[in-house]
Formats: sequence, structure tokens, C-alpha cells
Amino acid sequence: MTRHKRGIQFVHGRYPDWINGASTTTTSSSSSKTMMPTSSPSKNYQPLQTNAFHPTAAAAPPPFSICKPKLIYSSKIVFPTKHGGVQTGACSINPQGIIDSIFPSISLDIAKDIATQQNLELIDLGQNTVLSPGLVDVHTHISELGRDWEGYHTATKAAAAGGITTLMGMPLNSIPATTTVDAFKREVEAAGKVDLYADVGLWGGAVPLNCSSWAEGEDGEVLVQEEDLEDLLDAGVFGLKAFLAPLPKDAGYETVTVEELRRASNVCGRKGMPILVHCEWMTQEEQDQQTEKSFENQSIGSFDAHVNSRPAIWEQEAVEAVCQLAEHCHVHIVHLSDAGCLDIIEKTKKRLNESQSNQFRQGNLTVETCPHYLLFDLESLPHGDTRYKCFPPIRQKSNQDILWHRGLLGIGGVGDDGMVHSALVDMIASDHSPCSPHLRLREEGNVRKAWGGLTGLQYQLLATYTALDEFIAREQGELVACEEEERNKHHHLQLLSKWWSEEPSKLVPGLSQLKGQIDVGYVADLCAWDSSFVGKPCDYQQEHHRWKGDGPYANMSLKGRILKTFLRGVEVYDGEKDSFLDEEKSAGSVMISKY
Repeated sequence: MTRHKRGIQFVHGRYPDWINGASTTTTSSSSSKTMMPTSSPSKNYQPLQTNAFHPTAAAAPPPFSICKPKLIYSSKIVFPTKHGGVQTGACSINPQGIIDSIFPSISLDIAKDIATQQNLELIDLGQNTVLSPGLVDVHTHISELGRDWEGYHTATKAAAAGGITTLMGMPLNSIPATTTVDAFKREVEAAGKVDLYADVGLWGGAVPLNCSSWAEGEDGEVLVQEEDLEDLLDAGVFGLKAFLAPLPKDAGYETVTVEELRRASNVCGRKGMPILVHCEWMTQEEQDQQTEKSFENQSIGSFDAHVNSRPAIWEQEAVEAVCQLAEHCHVHIVHLSDAGCLDIIEKTKKRLNESQSNQFRQGNLTVETCPHYLLFDLESLPHGDTRYKCFPPIRQKSNQDILWHRGLLGIGGVGDDGMVHSALVDMIASDHSPCSPHLRLREEGNVRKAWGGLTGLQYQLLATYTALDEFIAREQGELVACEEEERNKHHHLQLLSKWWSEEPSKLVPGLSQLKGQIDVGYVADLCAWDSSFVGKPCDYQQEHHRWKGDGPYANMSLKGRILKTFLRGVEVYDGEKDSFLDEEKSAGSVMISKY
């Protein structure tokens, strides 16, 4: 197995024609060097610099401008840990929207001197503002085609209002689903026709018709050849998504068998691309029988019945089967709900890390969970409020605590070999899943039959930070933390950056070279937010999703407030005014995977 180097093509955005056809890379951080200006205003800072952004390795780019050159100063910048982590400092952004220098541990006075000397616009974010890398959400459902559920315009608006600068769209719920080259091209074309406030990439779909060796029509005609799956990957999707659980008949998508999933994973392995899997494993008959049994003599609004209708063992058996495929390619488990799966994940990661024959080793299995599994619990779900229905379901508080302890923080236990557990969940994603309001059946309170999935792109960072803060408050003495409270808070900010930016960018082939960190040579996708603020989002901003009130977050008291979102150095969202960049200047692009 060999690792394929992939680039990213940005199309339909605010770029000159020359960049739209180019695989985009940046100079690596290894080329960074410490430099002092010719006439330094102070000897107390050491800017880390690199040359200008290079879209190709062959030559420097022709001059063009995406944003006004600027220097952003903050009392809390989430730099990579190799540069000291969270601290006071600044970063400068060149006209191409790339971070060309970072200035850890400088004062505001020095930042002013630098801005004056280098003729940069100075943006002082103030004392309470955190500057984090823009969030990368690897799991969203956007329906530009065939359904009026949530298109790219409102999805990227809500994302920008939540500090998210990159969205990865799942192959459903558009019609047609992104399971063929033609459907992929149609999706890209549709996304390119609307104003975008975040960058958007697409996962392709693995379904029976494209991951079987052949498929037969009613007249015996061969409909699909094995190469079709490779063609889809070559067309520009960043990987594949598959379901082991049956979907509703009107979902426009089909589940695969384990054998079909194995074939798809082999193709992904040859291409050096990930396969993402919804891990619940049962037949349609088993699902129907379990649902009937669980809701027998129970209210249709019962979340206890809903959880019983999706037993944890189904998730565990699916994770067990999927982990076996990690020898073939990078396998990614989406929206982990059941903490009982962590033992399986830990054993698999240990096996892969110890395997000398596996060229990927640590990169062969990654896991995501979602804010709704970390913030909500079964015991506190409002009876009949169908906005909380999802698959897998939101489980018990005790399960949630283990997801935090062992899953995300790597604490609270010792393995059979006597070693302390390391964190087993790599990242967090939204699983943003909107639909038309009538499908939620809220007036009926019908949890049993309502369309599942939580809506809330706009509130993901705040929900995660609130959940983390509540967990820390519950645990207090049990959590191993820094002695100083401020250092402890900085550690939490670093974790949020890891879960929402750094690790998600690694899942998307080619993206971690461009996004996910505030460092030299990276795209200036940034989120400025007030981590000390507590309040209801509905009190200070509109909801920007297609359907207002479809999710539970807007009227909740959440910790944090988004103040500014920058995409390639362009301020696309102003949280204090709750306003966006003019539509004719929208800065988002569609991302295409390229060799």
C-alpha cells in the first residue's frame, strides 16, 4: 500500500483563472525561518516567516489579491503546541490570504510597530477574544439538489456565523445522491452557482450499485462495472461514505453489505483515500422488529423507547466489523455514540500502531463524535421533542461521561497491559442534518416516526465548549489538570482546536497542508470568539439555517460567542453586527480532490 499525494483544486470562488485549475499547496513549515526586520521596532519578538503562498511547486504565483494585508493581534491565539500553544501574539496575512508570519508572545505596542513598519492593517481583537483556526466540519448533510432542506448558501452562512470555514458534504440528502460521476458534477455545479461563505468539499457515496463487481438490471443488462467507484474517486470526491444500517425508503440511499464495504475499502486503499462508515449493523427486518418491541406500550414521544430501538450492541458489532477493514485503508467511524465501542477501537489502534507492515499505522483508523452526544443525555431529553432524535441515539449520562473520559480526554482508566489510556476519539463533527419542518412531526411529538438528525451548524463550537465546561465542572478533582486555572483554560482551547480544526483537516486528503492551524504558510481561516461569554444565541444573532428553530441550540444558554470569522483573510462574518460579507464578494469555493 502506498500513500498518494493529493492536492486541492478550488473552483467557483474569488480567484483568478490561473488558480482555478491548479492543485494548491503551500510551502511546508520546514521552510519557515526566523527573521528580524531590517529596522526592528523591538528586539523582544522573533517573527516566524516564510515566502509568499505558492499554488504550485514550480514557480511563485503571479501577483493577485484576495484580501487586504493585515496583522491580527489577540491576547489568546491558539498557536500550534510546537510554538508554545495558547498565548498573546499576532499573525500577519498577505494579500493572497496566507499567514506569512506569526509573532508569539508580543505586546500590543510591538504589534502596532510591526503593522506600521510593514504597512499592515492592524486588527486588535481585545483582551477577552480567542483567535482559533477556522473550524473544519467533516460531516454535514447539504441538499442543494432535489430537496429544499438546506442548500449551500444558507449552510455556509450558518457555518460562518459559527466559526466554521470548511464544510465536507455527505453524499446524501441531495437527489441524486453523490454516488456517480454525473451526480458529483451536478453537485459541484449547483454549489458553484450560489454565494458561499465557507469552502465546501464532497464525500462520495459507496452503495451496492457502485461497489459490487457488477449489477444487473431487470432485463439482465450489466449496469455498473467495478471501475465506476474508482471513477468517482478520480472525479474529485475526497473519500467515500457508507452505511451498514438500513435507511428510510425515501432517503435516496442504500446500505451496503460487509463484503461490499470491503470492496470499497480496497478501492480507497489503492487510491490513498478514506472511507467513512455509519456504524450500526442490522437488517431491515431486525430494525422493524426491535422498533415495534421497544415502543410497545410506550408513548410515541418516548426517548427511552427510541434508545431501546437502536441497541448499543448494533453499534459495537458494526465497529468491530469496520475495524477489520483498517488493514486495507484509512477507515473513519462517524458519529460515535456508544462508549462500549471504545475497547474495540483501542485494541484496533494498538494493533495498527504495532504493525510494522502497515505503512499508515496511526492513520488507518480515526473516530469522530458529535456535540449532541457530549452535551445532551437521555435522562434530560424533553419528552416528544423530536429535534433531539438521531441515529445512533443520544444515550445515558453514564455513557456520555465515558465518551469524555476515555474517548476525548484519554483519562479514567488503565488498559490490560497496565498502560494509561490515550484519547481514542480523534475529532468532533456536527452531523448537521436538516429537513423540511413537517418531517419532524413536532406537533405530534412523534419520536418514533419523525425524521432523525440534529440541525445546528451555527452553534457547534459553543455547544462543544459548553459541554466540555460542564463536564469539567462535574469532574473537578477527578480530572488531571494544570495547577493554574488560566493554564487549564488554555489547555481546553488547545483541545477544541485539535478536535475541530487540526484533526479534521487530516481526514480530508491534502487539506492538512492548507488548513487546521495558525502557522506560517497556512490559509488564514480564522475564528475570533469570546470564550467568557455566556448567553442564548437567539438574544444576539439571527439563526441563519434554512429552517429556523429546527434545532435545539438557539434558545439554550451556551458558553462562548463568535465575534469574527475570516476565510483566507477575508472577514466573512461580523458577530457583533451579525452581518456578512456582501454577497457579490462571497469568499467561499468548492474544493475538488486532485492528484
